[in-house]
Amino acid sequence: MMTEDSFVDFKCPYCGEAIAFPKDYVRLAQGCPNCTESVIVPDDGSEFGRKLPVPITTPRLVLRRLLGTDWNELMELHADEELFRYHDVRPLGEAEITRWLEADAYVKLTTPDHPFFLGIEVQGSDKLIGYLSLSFTDPQRRQTLFSILLSRAHQRQGLAAETAAALLAFCFKEIGLHRVTAYCDSRHLAARRLCERAGLRREGEFLQDRFVNGEWVNTVWYGMLSEEYSSGASSAACSAGAPSGQD
Repeated sequence: MMTEDSFVDFKCPYCGEAIAFPKDYVRLAQGCPNCTESVIVPDDGSEFGRKLPVPITTPRLVLRRLLGTDWNELMELHADEELFRYHDVRPLGEAEITRWLEADAYVKLTTPDHPFFLGIEVQGSDKLIGYLSLSFTDPQRRQTLFSILLSRAHQRQGLAAETAAALLAFCFKEIGLHRVTAYCDSRHLAARRLCERAGLRREGEFLQDRFVNGEWVNTVWYGMLSEEYSSGASSAACSAGAPSGQD
């Protein structure tokens, strides 16, 4: 039975209203019951919770929310069928991208059953070159599955690596996750190498578990725990990449 001491009381940094969450949720992102914004539950007795540290900046990139003006760049990405060769999702058409951007404007990190997308932009360019997604895999929002899609014109430049490093830092250092996972087609050797260089541990391979582009393919799964990240398992992340893109 929970008592008053079992809760953290604080104010939402967005709407200013008083809210409370169980102490088990300290450092995790939770939805404010008043304004629905995603708030990080404070662990230091602060009067206010923390806002999500988005956009995320890296030496060369900005990871930020998708915008309606990203329509053209998303169309370019999804027009490249080769980019989706190893993916179990098909490229989207014009109308589907429009609906996606309209719906995504209302999605928060903590919106149930919705992936959280961030666009990948080269600093100073205002041009979207890809995007990433986070999908929570448990009700308490302690575990997530991530993927990264990067245009072929921007691959092999270390940009996927930079994105992966920033994403792992966000997941473990900013929103206190317990576990992060990713998967890729077993034939996608570059993606497998990038996952491993990023410090993700190979957890297993499922045989012919997905039907992609007319054939059954194997899926390799990778994972990382918070203690592995803290102990330096991701020390090579700055030179690593992500499951759905190439460095």
